[in-house]
Amino acid sequence: MQDAPHDIGRLWELDAAALTQDESLRAYLIRQGFDASQVRYADRTFVNAVGERIEEVSALAALAEIHETSNGSGDFRILDGYDHLIAHLAQGLDIRLDTPVNRIEWSAAGVKVHTTADVYEAQQVIITLPLGVLQSGTITFTPELPAHKLEAIHHLRMGPGLKMLYRFAEPILPPTVSALFSDCVPPMWWSPSFGQSTEQTVWTAFATGDWARQLLALGEAGALAQGLETLRYELGRPDLQPEAMRMMNWVDEPYTRGAYSVATPGFADVRDQIATPLDGVLYWAGEHTASHGNAATVHGAYTSGQRAAQEVLNRAR
Repeated sequence: MQDAPHDIGRLWELDAAALTQDESLRAYLIRQGFDASQVRYADRTFVNAVGERIEEVSALAALAEIHETSNGSGDFRILDGYDHLIAHLAQGLDIRLDTPVNRIEWSAAGVKVHTTADVYEAQQVIITLPLGVLQSGTITFTPELPAHKLEAIHHLRMGPGLKMLYRFAEPILPPTVSALFSDCVPPMWWSPSFGQSTEQTVWTAFATGDWARQLLALGEAGALAQGLETLRYELGRPDLQPEAMRMMNWVDEPYTRGAYSVATPGFADVRDQIATPLDGVLYWAGEHTASHGNAATVHGAYTSGQRAAQEVLNRAR
């Protein structure tokens, strides 16, 4: 990789006690003595994974994530794909696919969920809609959600995000290297083929916040070209050419409308407010209702569903 001020991973000890108010992560790091290059390093590594520009990230929420230890150490992948996990969890359940919801009627007596195909009635409902869909207003609540719930939903930010995938006929880095960070755009790369028995190599570029906005402004072809130029630069291989490439743009996906939730300065407590049930009828789950250490993750979404299901069971008892 090209030389850079911080071309090797660095560690800083961040003191949560030094946070006297919920300020932006950028302001907090500067107050802790970070210079411009260190702030940029944090921005393109940790903050890009958070999902929004560093000025829009709550320092309180970021420090809660940094100091979260309940999930153990390290990241793990399901080598056979996430669909195997979903298939396992779905065994024996009545799941209706291709059935978009457009309206939810609710009262103390129960709930009616209107879909494009039918109307379903129940005593309670667990709402797992992504934050971006909740914020879009494409699903109507009758009556409208109370002001405090709407304010909590809109005080979280649904950060923009995208992935760009490049497939190569042969490895482009030593087999011991599975990821890299760049000071260019996009800033984060990893190889999903790492650990797989395959002759082909896939590298994924990941960008959120302003990194994603800059790429989205180029269109898919322009964004893919920009990503390839960054990879060529980092590897010192100007003639590097993939067999295939494609972009996954979560912003334009109607059932996500963004990457995942981000707590902005001053609103680090709204996840709990969104998760609070309404009148024993509407229950809430999804990564945006998980704790800061678990938000924006698959396991956060999963455990939030367990929590909401337990709340329904407790109500029934």
